[in-house]
Amino acid sequence: MEVTILGSGTAIPDRERSSPGLAVRLEDSLAFLDLGSGSLGRAARLSVPVDEVELVLLTHLHPDHTADLVPLLFALRNPEWRRVRPLLVVGAEGLAEHLWRLDAVYGDWIRPAGYDLDIRELGRSRLSLPRWHLQTEPVRHGPPAIAAALTDGRGRRLVYSGDTEYCEGLVRIAQDADLLILECSFPDGRICPGHLTPSQAGRVAREARCKKLLLTHFYPACRGHDLLASCRGAYPGPIVLAEDGLRMEV
Repeated sequence: MEVTILGSGTAIPDRERSSPGLAVRLEDSLAFLDLGSGSLGRAARLSVPVDEVELVLLTHLHPDHTADLVPLLFALRNPEWRRVRPLLVVGAEGLAEHLWRLDAVYGDWIRPAGYDLDIRELGRSRLSLPRWHLQTEPVRHGPPAIAAALTDGRGRRLVYSGDTEYCEGLVRIAQDADLLILECSFPDGRICPGHLTPSQAGRVAREARCKKLLLTHFYPACRGHDLLASCRGAYPGPIVLAEDGLRMEV
């Protein structure tokens, strides 16, 4: 299972960090976990085969996590791709209405042509997919939000939080993850409801007994702060700071 960070930043435009998004590949299957603005173009530059996507998971409906959903649906109508395989789009409460409102604006430009679009709102849920087992858990952000765990046939487990503050649901779904990807929006000393600081992320990783922690979703306020040191004070395991284009094996 290979993870590619498409964007390690936030809604604030930044020269170094793009809006959130990541791609997960397992053999010939591809999943996008959040699709911030420009995610598809970055995926193409990183040789991620966008047309092979089978699963799109949106952790919540803020624009910096969903902006490239419309471009994806528009691209999948292109006859050059001749898509026939279904596309599963999952997210928290409100996803169906969100897509209904997008359809009211764009109409046929984003409606599936030649393939089935499966839309599902998930809470504390489990789905068995052809290549993965998907588990989701509600987390605390503000609008409805979920964290997700992808487990492959060999038992390798990737957990991704999207935006959240510390909560029991996050610790629960992160248990024993091989790779835990957590947002780290602001440095310690700058608490923001609905988000994590490095020490809070480290607390989650420690309590969940994850094997490796990857921090992402950095606001510009994080610049100049030793995020690793703050996180290591709470979690003794290996920690990586995400960068756009980073690739990791799970």
